[in-house]
Amino acid sequence: MEMLVLLAIVGVLIALLVPALLEAIGAARILQCQDRLRQIGGAYNRFLADSHGVWPPILSQDVPANLFGQIQADTGLKMAPPRPAANWGQPGPHWSIVLWPYIGALDIYTCPCDPNAGRRGLAVTGASRARSAALLDAPPESYALNVILFRTSDDVRRQAGCTWGTKGDADYSGLGSFTTLAEQRRTFPNLQGRILFFCGASGQTVGSQFNMPFRTSGSVERWEWHPHRASAPFADEPGCGSNYLYVDGRAEYHDELPGLVEWGYDLGPLPPLPAP
Repeated sequence: MEMLVLLAIVGVLIALLVPALLEAIGAARILQCQDRLRQIGGAYNRFLADSHGVWPPILSQDVPANLFGQIQADTGLKMAPPRPAANWGQPGPHWSIVLWPYIGALDIYTCPCDPNAGRRGLAVTGASRARSAALLDAPPESYALNVILFRTSDDVRRQAGCTWGTKGDADYSGLGSFTTLAEQRRTFPNLQGRILFFCGASGQTVGSQFNMPFRTSGSVERWEWHPHRASAPFADEPGCGSNYLYVDGRAEYHDELPGLVEWGYDLGPLPPLPAP
């Protein structure tokens, strides 16, 4: 009888302690994720300093072979074989490739909460998405760049519900053009309060993620998985949030999806160009 009582007490204690332990583990992973976001943001700022504020095209047919070569030398990951243009072509200078010299560690790209953490290559993408891979056997890429802050195509902005840059505006001439920090500051009032990177891009590997955080268009899956995975992409559910890195360097956890202004969706008409 005494043994049964003791076992019952132990069972109650376990029932009380396990949820608290899991909650503590979840909180620790959120902090670890935020630290990785800050490291990515720091790498981005160092790149801008070296490039004098110029960011590369979001998409380009020009493959940055020198960067792929550096990644192979540093990590052993090989560039995926060339693909015909009809099969999406070869991935160009994606942010995770461009920033590699400033990041230099593969584990930075993967959130500890990512359900694909620990997997590689096809185990991350599946056979249907293998054509989008930039590197063979690469780990998952949990983080995404908020491309709404960059020049991108009119139709993608329309899908996102933007009220600006959807009528062939000269400032937003397509995915193959460059943008600068100076242009972003002119275009986005309170640029410092906009989201720059976020966690929750799932199903692609380093170098190949299309980073369009457009909730309603479904241009890319965006999961909320901190500390528990949501039931579906874009689902706002209790206990399922995500981490966001702002231009000013803040890394914050949000249970609910940030508003349109933080993403830069709804800005109204563009301000006029400064007088020469």
